[in-house]
Amino acid sequence: MKRTALKRKTPLKPRKPLRGAKHPLGASKPKKTAISTKTTKKGYKCPKWFSSIKAGSHGNTPAQKKHWRVVSETYRKEDFDKYHGKCVSCETRLERWEDGQLAHFKAWSVCNSWFKYERKNLALSCPNCNRLSDGMVGLKFARELQKRHGENILDWIDRENLKYRSIKMEVWEHVDKVAKLRPDLVY
Repeated sequence: MKRTALKRKTPLKPRKPLRGAKHPLGASKPKKTAISTKTTKKGYKCPKWFSSIKAGSHGNTPAQKKHWRVVSETYRKEDFDKYHGKCVSCETRLERWEDGQLAHFKAWSVCNSWFKYERKNLALSCPNCNRLSDGMVGLKFARELQKRHGENILDWIDRENLKYRSIKMEVWEHVDKVAKLRPDLVY
């Protein structure tokens, strides 16, 4: 006896995926790459002087990248002059401030909002030490921060970083911070 009742005359149509769900074959919607202009200050337009700053290496938005560029250059120059071009971890002497990198004691990926740009969490480092994340580099970095900012700096960094959890920095706040840090850029 044949089982004709189980055969379908028309093929099954695939179901539509739920909104936000990934496509059943693994392809997802293309990511948006447009620059976000949302700010809490409606009608805020970024000033020309801020728009002219080249983007840096850290950040998800153009404003974060520009802010990082200014912070990185400013603090690397300061540390180079103040600490005679020494790396914070291995004390290698750098020939120029451009040869160094600005290292985070608490990594960029775990810093919250404004704390990513906190001066006491940043120091001039050679590219090798900034790339490594082993215990000795971190230990030497911690000891140097304690010399520079006091014994309680490591606890302060942890406490202060938590204050900024779930707080988003708006574009106008990045512009304001850069203007305060480097008033010579404002025109």
